[in-house]
Amino acid sequence: MRTTAAVIFAVFVASSGVAVAEDATNQLDTDALRAALVKQRATNLKRFDEYRRKRVYPHNNYAPGQLNIWKDYDGHLCAIATLVHRSGNDALVDATANDRNFVKLADVTGGPLVDWILTSGLTQEEAVMIQQPTEEEVEAEEQDRRRAIRREDRRLAKNYIAVERALKEPRIADAGLDVAVARLVARPELAAQLLATTTPSP
Repeated sequence: MRTTAAVIFAVFVASSGVAVAEDATNQLDTDALRAALVKQRATNLKRFDEYRRKRVYPHNNYAPGQLNIWKDYDGHLCAIATLVHRSGNDALVDATANDRNFVKLADVTGGPLVDWILTSGLTQEEAVMIQQPTEEEVEAEEQDRRRAIRREDRRLAKNYIAVERALKEPRIADAGLDVAVARLVARPELAAQLLATTTPSP
């Protein structure tokens, strides 16, 4: 096991109160786990880049101001929902759209979305960076609304570029992967599932 990951894992367990067996890390090949998460991260960042370039973003037709939109009226998915979809988890995409369409990942503490993040190669904090709220004036005239949508799409694209650059920065990537390994080791059954499966092709 990587020394850095071991230290972060110890700090994480001590600060979070997560109860794991003393030999939990010995039951997993943490080098293999990190390699799997590196591959997952690369796949998800590639898909995020493709999403950004396509500029098919969800639009806020629900309420004035900024709002996290998982899936809009036209079926456009947010960035994280797109990554979940591309990983083959359409049931999770649909369930979230139906039950928690305005979900803020920063507020999610457990369940399938957290499980997906834990095996994505990203930390929850990084997923929050990718999940961007969208803003639109729902009461505007149609022509004004079209201009607002174009303006909002440009803003989101600019933000996505900044996020993508940050997540690809080697020091941030290494630190994120250390934390991702530590958190996933605390869920040995989920870690074992990741090691037992092949990362879906992009």
